[in-house]
Amino acid sequence: MMDGLETALRELLDGGGPPAAVVRGLMSGLQTALSTLARDGSAPDPAVLTRAVDAIDRLAAPEPPPFAAAAPAVVAAPAGGLVGALTALWPEAAKRADQRDPGAPPNAPGPLWEALHLLSLRMAPADAADLSARAARAAVAEGAEAVPATVTILGPARETLLPGLRAGDRVLAPGLATDPQAPPPDGLAAGPGADGLLRLVSPVLYLLEADPYLAHCLQVLQFTGLADLAALGEKDRLRTQLLGRAAAVAAADPSTQEWLEHLVRAHEAVSSVVHSPPAHDDSWWGRLRTQGHTLVRDAAAPFGPGLVKLPSATFVSARALTEHDIPLKVPTRSGMVLACVRLWSNIGGTERPGRVIYAS
Repeated sequence: MMDGLETALRELLDGGGPPAAVVRGLMSGLQTALSTLARDGSAPDPAVLTRAVDAIDRLAAPEPPPFAAAAPAVVAAPAGGLVGALTALWPEAAKRADQRDPGAPPNAPGPLWEALHLLSLRMAPADAADLSARAARAAVAEGAEAVPATVTILGPARETLLPGLRAGDRVLAPGLATDPQAPPPDGLAAGPGADGLLRLVSPVLYLLEADPYLAHCLQVLQFTGLADLAALGEKDRLRTQLLGRAAAVAAADPSTQEWLEHLVRAHEAVSSVVHSPPAHDDSWWGRLRTQGHTLVRDAAAPFGPGLVKLPSATFVSARALTEHDIPLKVPTRSGMVLACVRLWSNIGGTERPGRVIYAS
């Protein structure tokens, strides 16, 4: 019976359109409810609930990003060895690796490995873990292995973003880890009220250089839509905004509303760095968005209620607090907010509308 139910649900999901959207919505609600029960200990056997959540997560895995749909399902005559094994996991990885380092040997295993794990940062946790595990098995089968990252930067948590890759004594990819106690990168000024912000800005600055699929919608630079960060000069313009706004936060007195206004503006710059469509809410990028929202709302609380607001998750409700919003065609999430890129604020009597990316 359960196999039949799973088959029927899978057929509805694969068919797309309104039926798929309804099924995904129902499963998302069920998953949230079960996760809450598993965490709060009210269930007699939380492990059963956790397994159920994992099963729903696998069944309701998000659709691949738009660029994956344009890639061939099977790579014609792929290169052998580790390069072929990694390319088979995601054919688009070869294109991404070439964009990352045009001077590297074509189809080098290190850039391909990095490409796969940059993709995983956009995925739901179960999907990211599955991709990482398959890449690790492919590496072992070809005489290489995943190893701890040798590059560590400042970030909001102690975690590995990109594992390293080694074959014998050769380091094929250094990997990337974050640590909240690591020093800030060059150009980021420290200050008494800037610690939390710098932990968000630091990995974004690094990934601007690593991920050619990133875009931005910082309105002072791009009034409508998304700007491709691979375009000439776009990264430099955005980096200047990130560093300048972070410096303003570090220089301000954190007991003043001026500091809060600078923090809101810096948060906008960080939140405006997105993929198209924005990454899954539970992905690494999604968690970074949430951490940014929480940082600003917590910072605003001592100044009084209602100074900063996060727009609603549905666009019909969110638009009461926003303007100049950005529509993207994501049929499975039509009408939903995909990412908040600017919080609504009213600081010192100056109201500033929020801004969101939503599924049209």
